[in-house]
Amino acid sequence: MKLSFRDDFPGLGPGFLSDRLAPSANSGGAGMLAGARVPASMATDLAAFYEEALDEAAMVEITDPDGTILSVNDKFCETSRYSRGDLIGANHRMLSSGVHDRAFFRQMLQEITCGRVWHGEICNRAKNGEIYWVDTTIVPHRRRGGLIERFMAIRFDITAQKQAEERLQQLANFDGLTELPNGRSFVDHIEDILTGGEGATGRVAVGILDIDRFREINDSLGHRAGNGLLRAVAERLRGAIGPGDGIARLGGDAFGVILRDCASEGDIRSRVDRIVEAIAEPLPVGETERVLSTSLGLVMMPAEGGCLSELLKNAEIALYEAKANGRGRVELFSDAMQEQVLRRAELCDAFERGLRIGEFVVHYQPIMALKSYAPPAMEALLRWNHPELGLIRPPQFIDALTDEQLAAQVGGFVLREVIDQIGQWRGAGLRFSSVAVNATLGDFRSRRFVDTILSAIAREAIVPGDICVEINEDVLVGRDGCARAEIERLHQVGVPIALDDFGTGFASLRHLRDLPVDIVKIDKSFVHAIADDSADRAIVSNVIELSHRLGKSVTAEGVETPVQASVLEALGCDRIQGFLIAHALAPCEIESMLQPTTPNSIGFGLTG
Repeated sequence: MKLSFRDDFPGLGPGFLSDRLAPSANSGGAGMLAGARVPASMATDLAAFYEEALDEAAMVEITDPDGTILSVNDKFCETSRYSRGDLIGANHRMLSSGVHDRAFFRQMLQEITCGRVWHGEICNRAKNGEIYWVDTTIVPHRRRGGLIERFMAIRFDITAQKQAEERLQQLANFDGLTELPNGRSFVDHIEDILTGGEGATGRVAVGILDIDRFREINDSLGHRAGNGLLRAVAERLRGAIGPGDGIARLGGDAFGVILRDCASEGDIRSRVDRIVEAIAEPLPVGETERVLSTSLGLVMMPAEGGCLSELLKNAEIALYEAKANGRGRVELFSDAMQEQVLRRAELCDAFERGLRIGEFVVHYQPIMALKSYAPPAMEALLRWNHPELGLIRPPQFIDALTDEQLAAQVGGFVLREVIDQIGQWRGAGLRFSSVAVNATLGDFRSRRFVDTILSAIAREAIVPGDICVEINEDVLVGRDGCARAEIERLHQVGVPIALDDFGTGFASLRHLRDLPVDIVKIDKSFVHAIADDSADRAIVSNVIELSHRLGKSVTAEGVETPVQASVLEALGCDRIQGFLIAHALAPCEIESMLQPTTPNSIGFGLTG
């Protein structure tokens, strides 16, 4: 036979409800059923029915004022995993989970000992150690004299609901890949510190860290390997930060850092050094290992108050500075950085305006053959007719070109100018081999740059050999691989491709072998001391020999003296470019070098 709380505590059995359901002398024969006249026998049956229904739906417990358990129903035992023998006579504190503090129970007791009904959610611990949540209503029962005799607690199991809420909370505040707090949680923590809600002592440093060249690893090895690498980095970061510090994943390969109780700048440096060194140890990536570097930008949180958006912006500025200074660095924000950012923003605005109103022009630097009388080639170079500074060269406005979209606009402008100029020179019968235009990664992000060249070829404004597209290592190791497909489109129609600044970065022999490169341009840093430095001379000699074996021609940049030109000719270099021949010239100035009657366009020939 099923037992319920009525069997343990008959004083609150059927009569407890039937008294409240039966008609009273003052009710005109009506009980609890609104407006209905209920016979006493029916009231008793209804009371028994209500209690049976309650037994099925809820956990019911009766305690004395001290919390000693007097009665429980079957559902209470089922949920708590305790038997009646375990529970009856024991104090309800045996179910405590430790989740709630004393203030929680103090407030509850104040309510129920005053005779008021209390309602809330409680976390209890079952006999097997599992915790469970119950939606609880505690009803005080008074004697006729008003003294509270016992409490009845009616509880509904809401564990599944609380677990779902916790999962949603986890999704909202934690990163699913690394299980670190996410960007939202990072921002919330900073706001708490700013408003004093977290009670942090001492100064706090906030930083943004990212993995240098992570996307290149991700693109080359695949997302699975990249995700594994991020999890490994997250684990290293957890172990590297102090007990009071925080780490979060902001998205991609970016992580947020919070360093609390910073005593000094030296203290900050030593703490971030531990973070950087932890990441620098070889990390497993798929079946291999990689050595990574990280860049970190830090900003000190204002001692009192402050603006969250300004704080995060300054951390990003410091990160940008770390990247710009060569990566693998830690930079602490300073007012000078802010001024530099403002200057860069002003430069970009002026640059964009100048491009719009026609302040930019294209000049041409000749590229001469060493062992033939072939007409010169040229490289198209951008110049800015600045309203205050006069004609200025790219080093004075290069910061504006770090904006990829702005750089793409410039690339489109130069390309259109060159195509028009080629048409004018061909129409005038002037002789030249080709005009090289520099293409950035931004030029290849969309198909517009290549489409412009192909359209000009299609309408016979130029022939494929008229334009040479120069690329550098940034294009080769681009994040999304878009450049390769666009370079192939050019190569297929016969547009030559030149690899610029070879030897200065990550461009490798594999790129020479795999990419459709027609011309290798040796960087001027190897040419400068070629007459005196045997190491530079050996490097240049080997690059020339290897390039020729691969069917590619070689141009040396930065040639300034006849001695340099003579050494390069002896080594078999095909063409030279530099101040020995000419600076970049306006179209009208270079035309004298392009006359049909000029043997090799400038009379410069070391062979005859």
